[in-house]
Amino acid sequence: MESSNSNKPHFSIIIPTYNTTVVLRECIKALCNQTADKNKFEVIIVNDGGKSEVSGDIRSAEGQIDLRYYYQDHKGPAAARNLGIEKANGEIILLLDDDSLPVNIWMEATIKAWERYPDYDGIGGYVLKDPSDSICCQVNADFFNWYLNQYTSHDGCSFLVTCNAGYRKSILDKIGRFDDSFKRASGEDRDLNIKILKAGGKLRLDENILVYHDKDLTLRSFARKNFNYGKAAYNIYTRYPEQKYLSSGSYMEFFLSIVKGYRGIKEKLQAVSLLTLSQAATAAGYYAAALKKTA
Repeated sequence: MESSNSNKPHFSIIIPTYNTTVVLRECIKALCNQTADKNKFEVIIVNDGGKSEVSGDIRSAEGQIDLRYYYQDHKGPAAARNLGIEKANGEIILLLDDDSLPVNIWMEATIKAWERYPDYDGIGGYVLKDPSDSICCQVNADFFNWYLNQYTSHDGCSFLVTCNAGYRKSILDKIGRFDDSFKRASGEDRDLNIKILKAGGKLRLDENILVYHDKDLTLRSFARKNFNYGKAAYNIYTRYPEQKYLSSGSYMEFFLSIVKGYRGIKEKLQAVSLLTLSQAATAAGYYAAALKKTA
């Protein structure tokens, strides 16, 4: 399904998807509701071998935004994003997950950020926390934002996440785009950021570029996600041994800050329990990857 729009958009939004019709529908709806000029961006959906029918969701957006759709055999989100980058017309590649819900000024804030910082190669944002969401979703958002800030300095950062990030297409082409040997949605963004920095690129975060993310997390999916993060971390640290681990002190400070951020004993205990689970699952994933490597 190709767009008939002959104008070259400045921004291309790429969304990989795999059998997640409901959340994708909400993501597309959020993009249709953006306050920014719709002629400023195009949207590219890449179905990564999923069997779920997405044509209805795409048809619902026709006439509202410039949207194109591609299908590939199941290869993982890194490969799906690479296909989207290949097909993109924009100078700036914006990345969302199919369960990212950008706030209505997300595109407007993104445009302003790229105008304000023209010498940067990547600009990303944060994950909003919705108090009405489950405690798993809230703690996950807290952890996301804390982790991002651990890699931030006064003039830039070293880590953006693909649920809410943007890069110049030229820098992505220069480094060879995503490494599609990462088959899961974990680790491929860290690898990409490291390659950009090694190539002399500059990254930064903007507090006005905001999305909701992972709003359907359950306890099981929360644990599985952190287990996969651990496996990805092992791959990253063996691939780039110069990368430094975060200190135990920084994690302790994070735990304490989270406890202060929740009201009531019950929520505080739930938050600490989930953070403890996240670290246990991450460690389990890390050592599972290490054992598989040495087996």
